[in-house]
Amino acid sequence: MSFLNTHFDRIETDKDNYYTTDRNTKPRGSTDYQGFIKCKLIHSNFLSLIIPDLIYIMDNDTDFSWFQFYSFVPNIICQISENEIFGTIYIDISCGHSLRITISNQDHLTNYPDDSNLFRCRITGPADLLTYSTGRGKVINNIPHITLYHHTLPAIVDLINGSLNYRGSLWNYQGTKKLENINYAYFTSLDVINKQSDLRMIAMSTNGEIILRKDLSDEVITIPVYRESTSNRTATLQQFIDSTLILNNHLWRHRDEYGIHYEICGAFIYRIGLVPNSPLPFKDNIITRVHNIKTTGYIVLGDATRESGLLAPYDEENTKYIFKIEPFHHNSNNILNFWIQNANTDLFNGINIEMQIFAPH
Repeated sequence: MSFLNTHFDRIETDKDNYYTTDRNTKPRGSTDYQGFIKCKLIHSNFLSLIIPDLIYIMDNDTDFSWFQFYSFVPNIICQISENEIFGTIYIDISCGHSLRITISNQDHLTNYPDDSNLFRCRITGPADLLTYSTGRGKVINNIPHITLYHHTLPAIVDLINGSLNYRGSLWNYQGTKKLENINYAYFTSLDVINKQSDLRMIAMSTNGEIILRKDLSDEVITIPVYRESTSNRTATLQQFIDSTLILNNHLWRHRDEYGIHYEICGAFIYRIGLVPNSPLPFKDNIITRVHNIKTTGYIVLGDATRESGLLAPYDEENTKYIFKIEPFHHNSNNILNFWIQNANTDLFNGINIEMQIFAPH
């Protein structure tokens, strides 16, 4: 017996869960929805790009359904008049479906402390779009919070509940490199970890490795990850988490006969950065911003046609595939206006970031 889980993009069987890699294989839907997109603007020396953070549709005045995405294509920006600027992003969600997200500078709502913009947007997709939503969320103090999970042992759950704190991990999300200047609290959108493939989706495996495939040549590259068993992930904590705390996952840039698209690295992994040796508190199963939250101000965007680019998200101490996040927190401007105002200028070198520092091997 098998079951298609449209929320987690997988076929479930008694033996294992088989996560699909179908992207943009279904006919593009034409049903319009009013929704919201939280997004950021990033820069390298040669490219700027709008990257989505969170896409959601309100179910009522406070609750919403949100959509995990797996890849997206470069954004399109068009200035219609002196005062009207529109942007479009095509985004791949579960089961081969894709969305067309349309934003306008006039529909910009606010900027958040993580330098993201929130826009009201038009979402064009399949008629049964909510079937492919990943989870539920809630707007708390005007900030979207999403439901995420932390899986561990029952005794650890008791300790976390008793202290009302998470402790940050010293390890990067590959689980094999120790960090000195930042810790991470790790969560996932997966509600259960009980199959071998579930572990691989959160960069763990029973044999301590996962494989990547290079574009064009389809060469297999094996990388080490944290060795783990599903027997150590039998208890679960569920939280509403302030989405402005969640760091962006790194990206891969793919090129094929259809053009360029960007894939999310470790789409099921959600990280919150913390000052080392400091706690992440929660109350009433809600995690909000505290003073010891830490961010890095950059993401890695590796070229998947090269081995160095494919390994880049797991090799931050050596990679040069760095994109900096444009700071918007302390101003009322928005990504679309900024894009037009700063066309053909160097937006990379003027932004200061703090790179992760790795402990000596």
